[in-house]
Amino acid sequence: MTYVRQYTSKTKLILLAAVCLVLVVSVVKRSTATIGLVNKADLSGPWQMTLLGNTGCGISSMLVTFTLNGSGSATNATITSHVINPTQTCPDGAVSTGNNFTINSLNSNGSGVAGLTCGSGCGWTFNIQVAPDRSIMNLVDVATFNPNNLLQGTAVHQ
Repeated sequence: MTYVRQYTSKTKLILLAAVCLVLVVSVVKRSTATIGLVNKADLSGPWQMTLLGNTGCGISSMLVTFTLNGSGSATNATITSHVINPTQTCPDGAVSTGNNFTINSLNSNGSGVAGLTCGSGCGWTFNIQVAPDRSIMNLVDVATFNPNNLLQGTAVHQ
């Protein structure tokens, strides 16, 4: 009798573990992209980006929304700004629409260069790094030809 009880207990435990494994596998979201080989088409779709730093308007934080096409370009970027010292040319809460966000170059490891316009004669160049799962992109403006613009941020693929 003891042997049968031990056998039944082990069977129940193994069955419970198998059910849990099947449940975990069925709930996990499968990725269509391969890890490590990032290309512009992988990044297509809607994004939301936050930027913080010094711009021509002073210390600013920005929320940028855009939708990338398969070539890594967006002509629909909307920038909402918050500035510490608002002026007539740089009001607090300004919304700028119809801006361009373009991935200029992208290496297969996710590193590259991107640009964001902010109106006529206004824009930033970013070094970017895309996460292997394509869900996040880090950005930093280190372009020395634009010396008073020091921005950094993160974009999330929605």
